[in-house]
Amino acid sequence: MHPTQHDVYSADDLDAILAELAACGTDPHALRRWAGRRDVRTALVRASRVVSSVRLTGRTAGGGWVEFSLVDGEWRRSH
Repeated sequence: MHPTQHDVYSADDLDAILAELAACGTDPHALRRWAGRRDVRTALVRASRVVSSVRLTGRTAGGGWVEFSLVDGEWRRSH
């Protein structure tokens, strides 16, 4: 099962997703391809040259939602 398909994300899941996003780099087309894969589940994807972010459908063990953002050319967890 792909890490984005979990209802509750572990630290390992988040690290794996972050590594996949890093592989997309700053290219919005690569991010759209990643998000469009059948095994990837997301709640929201913004993919442009100005802003790129991904919100996942599940939550952390503490109940918080998870979002990653592209900041200064690097993917980071923003929530």
